[in-house]
Amino acid sequence: MRIVNLTTSLAVALLLPACGGPAAEEPSQLALHGGELSSTPASSLAASTDLEPQSVGSWILTGELTSARSGHTATLLSSGRVLLVSGTTAEVFNPYTNVSVATGELTWARTQHTATRLESGNVLVAGGWIGKFPRYWRSTAEVYDKVTGTWSSGDSMNTPRGNHTATLLGSDKVLVVGGDTTDGSQPEAQLQTDSAELYDPATNTWSPAASVFMPRAGHTATLLYSGKVLVTGGRFTDWALQDAQVYDPDTDDWSMLAPMPRTRTGHVAVRLNSGKVMVLGGGHDEVDFYDPYNSRTPWTTGDSLPSGGSALSATRLYSGEVLVTHSTGQASLYDPATDAWLSAGSLTAPLAAHTATLLHTGQVLVTGGSSGGEVTTVQRYTR
Repeated sequence: MRIVNLTTSLAVALLLPACGGPAAEEPSQLALHGGELSSTPASSLAASTDLEPQSVGSWILTGELTSARSGHTATLLSSGRVLLVSGTTAEVFNPYTNVSVATGELTWARTQHTATRLESGNVLVAGGWIGKFPRYWRSTAEVYDKVTGTWSSGDSMNTPRGNHTATLLGSDKVLVVGGDTTDGSQPEAQLQTDSAELYDPATNTWSPAASVFMPRAGHTATLLYSGKVLVTGGRFTDWALQDAQVYDPDTDDWSMLAPMPRTRTGHVAVRLNSGKVMVLGGGHDEVDFYDPYNSRTPWTTGDSLPSGGSALSATRLYSGEVLVTHSTGQASLYDPATDAWLSAGSLTAPLAAHTATLLHTGQVLVTGGSSGGEVTTVQRYTR
């Protein structure tokens, strides 16, 4: 029998309802700046309140995708190019030439899947949405060969899933946790799974891992400096979760942590250079921080995300700052050194289900998304 190590808090809170074929891989600039602040006479003070804060960095439109995409994955390859996957198609965007070219087609159509770059440089794609009765979620996996631009079938997962997480461990294995799933006896039911699995690229096989404490989807999984994996929140049926737990790959076991200050689902999390984990979004403007080195007070709350709108992506830059894109189309930059937020301009439009990828150049590439329909837009942020 598996022995679970419970630490700090055993409570799991369910507090609030959750409101073609292979091809070879192959910048105009529009800076967005706000007004500068200066001393203002009392008579014009009211007018000055309408000024936007000064923005840092700039956004540029930088090409288009070959296919409109949302709910896709974007994976940085070792070449510096970016692999984008959704449906049965994939393409590789070259940020040095701003050209995207089609690459090998997938064996199975999928969206809301995960894509993980392995130590070999190849990319594992697993699970995702089929959208066809009776199995709405996939258990299949396939691997993209970065050299040939082709896909090969991998061993299938034991559990079909989508909206799950996939984390590359120090062992080069990939930990997959939770997700929406399909029960054969209730094919139309929207269910979540508590199962976790490990993919071994050396043998191209999956094996069971210890299950999380409760079924969930829409959660986050963050690799800590210790090699452990922090999993936060998500949803179970119609409830948003508040719990946090850590997976230890050395013992294949989960430890319960003190719960987050608030429930979250569909949120984002990013590890800072300090080792702390920044958690934001999921319907809340408040920003929470998990400190793995402080067992007495592991959670603290920082300044709220400005400008309104929930966080859709959070990308740690080489500087240690974090670029956040909002559901409103705005962007913000968090500086851990000063614990302060800065305006980072705006995207071309509010874009749901887009991706944000840190490039080798230090810029952030935002691809696709949905704004009254899927788009082909590619844009990048330069600090």
